[in-house]
Amino acid sequence: MLTIEVKFIIIYKEALMPMYTITSRENRLYKRIKALGDKKRRELEGLFVVEGLRGVRDAVKNGLRPETVILAEGTELPAELDGYDAVCFAKKLFSELAGTQTPQGIIALFPMPAADFCDLKDRENSFVIVCENVQDPGNLGTIVRTAHCAGASGVILTKGCCDLFNPKTVRSTVASIAAIPVIRSVDTGDAIARLKERGYKIAAGALSEGAVELYGADLSGKIAFIAGNEGNGVTGTVLDMSDIIVKIPMSSDAESLNVGVASAVLMYEKVRQNGQA
Repeated sequence: MLTIEVKFIIIYKEALMPMYTITSRENRLYKRIKALGDKKRRELEGLFVVEGLRGVRDAVKNGLRPETVILAEGTELPAELDGYDAVCFAKKLFSELAGTQTPQGIIALFPMPAADFCDLKDRENSFVIVCENVQDPGNLGTIVRTAHCAGASGVILTKGCCDLFNPKTVRSTVASIAAIPVIRSVDTGDAIARLKERGYKIAAGALSEGAVELYGADLSGKIAFIAGNEGNGVTGTVLDMSDIIVKIPMSSDAESLNVGVASAVLMYEKVRQNGQA
């Protein structure tokens, strides 16, 4: 007589944890996560890494769905991630995967959100910000986060910009990356042409001759602000294509504003003129 042994495993949601712990650096997933530290690998796989409970929660809350959740041994799977694939790593291995000195015990791999011009949240008096060759991940993160907070219709990154999914940018900006359209790797001229087709007026921020002081500029209607490179500012080609050039008042002995700060000033002046502040 054939005897079949049936084992029932009860998983308590309040203590939901993976049952197997990875301890080897030869593990394929370990190698894959390490490889995602490289921009080319991220682009090839279409994945980026989010570290920390808050970042993972923010990404999920704003509509992103993790491909894999990675936990340090002894870390519980948050209730809102119930149903997603979860893998447990020994603490030492997990710390090698983490990008911070005091990791919180959770990392997740997310598909990169993709956006196009049709995803811009156009409306009357809407605005977008175009980053032309912005190189610093911290500046880019500031711009995207501020655009989200100010209610921008989207952010456009030209081909010369730094990587949106750089870990430094992701740590500070993942909620905004998930929440608003960010169009990546676009030719600057093509971006301006497509924005003009959608009814946007192009406003470049620069200290060039003929620039209008920001607080006296007419920013009514749809506006696309151009934020230039940290060292060189907005290119001459873009200035020639702009409908208006605006400058932010500064002390006479100051050289320039940080591009992240300048972008915030431009966007919030548009918010003020829209009567939302």
